[in-house]
Amino acid sequence: MLISVLLDTIKKNNPKADTALIKRAYEFAEKHHAGQLRDSGEPYIQHPLHVAYILAELNLDEASIAAALLHDIVEDTKVPLSEIKKQFGDEIAGIVDGVTKLTNMQIPDGEQRSAENIRKVIMASARDIRVIFVKLADKLHNMRTLSSLREERRKRFAKEAMDVYAPIAYKLGLHSIKTEMEDLAFEQIEPMVFRDLKERLNKSMRQREKETDRIKGILKKELEKNKVDYVNVFGRPKHMHSIYKKMKKKGCCFENIYDQIALRIIVKTVKQCYEVMGIVHNLWKPIPEEFDDYIAMPKPNMYQSLHTAVMTEGQPVEIQIRTEEMDRIAEGGIAAHWKYKGVQGDIKFDSKLDWLKQILQWQKGMRDSKEFMEMLHVDFFEDELYAFTPKGDVISLPKGSCIVDFAYAVHSNVGDRCVGGKVNGKFVPLRTELKNGDQVEILTSNAQKPSREWLKFVVTSKARTKIRQKVQETGNIPAKAPAHFVEQKRELEECIVSIEGVCIPKLKIAKCCRPLPGDPIEAIVTKTGKTMVHKAGCHNLKKYAKSKKSRKKASWIDVSGAVVEIKVEAHNRTGLFAEILNSLVSIQTQIKSAGAKPIHNGLVECSFTIESKGLQHLQDVVKRIKRIKDIKQVYIGEIER
Repeated sequence: MLISVLLDTIKKNNPKADTALIKRAYEFAEKHHAGQLRDSGEPYIQHPLHVAYILAELNLDEASIAAALLHDIVEDTKVPLSEIKKQFGDEIAGIVDGVTKLTNMQIPDGEQRSAENIRKVIMASARDIRVIFVKLADKLHNMRTLSSLREERRKRFAKEAMDVYAPIAYKLGLHSIKTEMEDLAFEQIEPMVFRDLKERLNKSMRQREKETDRIKGILKKELEKNKVDYVNVFGRPKHMHSIYKKMKKKGCCFENIYDQIALRIIVKTVKQCYEVMGIVHNLWKPIPEEFDDYIAMPKPNMYQSLHTAVMTEGQPVEIQIRTEEMDRIAEGGIAAHWKYKGVQGDIKFDSKLDWLKQILQWQKGMRDSKEFMEMLHVDFFEDELYAFTPKGDVISLPKGSCIVDFAYAVHSNVGDRCVGGKVNGKFVPLRTELKNGDQVEILTSNAQKPSREWLKFVVTSKARTKIRQKVQETGNIPAKAPAHFVEQKRELEECIVSIEGVCIPKLKIAKCCRPLPGDPIEAIVTKTGKTMVHKAGCHNLKKYAKSKKSRKKASWIDVSGAVVEIKVEAHNRTGLFAEILNSLVSIQTQIKSAGAKPIHNGLVECSFTIESKGLQHLQDVVKRIKRIKDIKQVYIGEIER
């Protein structure tokens, strides 16, 4: 590459750029790298020149590009940092110093190396985000030129790129760097899988291009018919690692991946994004659960777009719809609108980098590199889900987060006092895993304290750190019952069974008498903390007649939302299982799971886990099943809220 190519790119993006500074930095770097060669045999100056070009394509400022040209000077030549500062000023010298310190780390291979690399990158980036821009461009060019290295070094660099730098690029919204780095690393880490996938893509390329052109033609015609002033409609490039991840995640074959054919529609306004989505869904049938609205709920890395997948004549097609501004940020993230002097100290911009500060804060409480890496892979690298507070505020969490994670994300005090939660208006246990779009209300009590048991199901670092701190301060390990109870007033409206006015989130129905909803009942709390529900008058209750602590008054409460296990004992015959299922479906019962197993003497036990619509609904379920021929007995297994 020639310096003229770099300068032309800079002038194209910013006609007022200080190209004299860039040229001076290049001449300084060329002079001091003179005689040095890369492993490939090419002059060393080509590396910083390409790194600078990557940043120029992202439209970064002159200081970043100059620092990219100079980033290896201090490490690979005899020029001290003080000379860089003298020749180019504190700002550029500070970026070079940050990159040099990252490069000079002497850390052993393995998990500790990865953890320390990330820790150093984050610390340097928190001081000046441009350090990480230069480092990512440096890593990307190194990945492009791996062929001259030994296999062991290629794999090590590829793994570091995949585990450390590609996720950081994603977090910063640098999509172009992230996807290219992942594909280059994937080729080294899984060469046989990569080659096989590439061959499959190449074989189907002509057909895909033909089909893409056909769909583009239909879309353009329909957009013009509806007078939508669109900017462009084009096919999206295929990324090997993205397809491979989807195949693994969905457990499906190459042919069933939706983005084999993928299009992007660029429009001028947000309103048009939604208009186009309606047009697309009128043209073709949308595929369930493949729609995401990242315009209303942007990702933390500022990414915005509408995503959908539709069936076009039996062919699944993924479509993205966004504005020109959204498209620019989707490719360049934070770097896409980087004007350092204009945003330095700006509150809105600083908020985009809050995750850096959070990680720096949380890592102080980490016990070792393993725990630090676990935290990063959950909070930093995993996919997000978006849940809402009752007021409509969006809370971003890693997938797999539960009620307690949400509570701590709202505020530490809310997490500490969390005793339960409502998801979409229904009471759920603390360990309930949240889904994208859930509305969550946290129920609190001043008497509640964090429990060590919570550490078994929380996933976010903030929750883990705060719970550990409180447990250490108080030595608090709450009793098994009623640790997760909600205050009486709130609970009475939410439970299907209350024990002396308090809801038990999970209980068992006694097998000796098997009470059904509506039967008079009493409860027994066993020594292990389990709550057993008996029919009033059951002979086994007599054992507990003298123990007021274990024997409790209980009552059914008519409410929907409980997950109930229905068990059916019957004489086995063909079609029995289907008849029971049909009887449940006929009264619009939501069946979560179903199964059957033979027991003895020609009998079979069928079990169904259903979502109750209330006491009357459960009574109706039992009555309808009892009417079926050959049914011997119907009873309740477990009830859980």
